[in-house]
Amino acid sequence: MTALEDVAPAMVPFRSEAPRGVDFAAVSSALGSDLPTDFKELARRYPTLEFDGFLRVPLPRPGAESAFVDGIRRELEILRDLQDDDMAEGYEAHPAPDGLIPWSESLSGDVFYWRVAGSDPDSWPVVVSGRNDDWWEFPGGAIAFLVGLIDGSVERRGLPGDVSSRHPAVRAFPD
Repeated sequence: MTALEDVAPAMVPFRSEAPRGVDFAAVSSALGSDLPTDFKELARRYPTLEFDGFLRVPLPRPGAESAFVDGIRRELEILRDLQDDDMAEGYEAHPAPDGLIPWSESLSGDVFYWRVAGSDPDSWPVVVSGRNDDWWEFPGGAIAFLVGLIDGSVERRGLPGDVSSRHPAVRAFPD
């Protein structure tokens, strides 16, 4: 989390001093899967964040965990439609083996997923589905991906080259 705050210091004023009280057991139960530790740590300290008016990271709100899971389910239905139309590059929606779980999106139609590769959520790679049908994988987790996108160390295949900027503006959506 520190690495993300270092490259996006504008997010720090939105950090909660105490953990936000998200019930991740309820999220995991409803989803049928745990989530990566880095994402849970982000959600314990921050509300939903948006970087440079481009990339939004929806984070569960305490007491509204079911709404968060409903959002994931809607994205999974869209992914299933892409599968049915042979437009998902062979990827499948969770709970299929190696299935995808969405965790972020751009305001331009790009979707960012985890590929559930094994039983350890902390080892799941990020899969990018670009709005122009560019699909690719990043071997790290959500925070490492965000840091790399902001500092320029992650490829941007199919994503705009100028977003997010080196010092992104950050908007928060308080609980």
